[in-house]
Amino acid sequence: MKTYIKDIRTLLLIAGLMVSLNVSATTTQITFEDDVEDVPPPMPIDGLLGLGLAAGAYLGLRKKIKKTI
Repeated sequence: MKTYIKDIRTLLLIAGLMVSLNVSATTTQITFEDDVEDVPPPMPIDGLLGLGLAAGAYLGLRKKIKKTI
């Protein structure tokens, strides 16, 4: 009988914590100012992107070929 009462106390404690966490989570609201620009500025793609990809492919293939020899 004592374990039954202990289980009920544990369940009530967990239920109480869940209710209190739910109440505190719903009462807190984050507000933002209206003058915030939501769209980020466009990012330029540099002309050296292709050169970087080629250098990375070269280094990766060279490392792979050295492992097989």
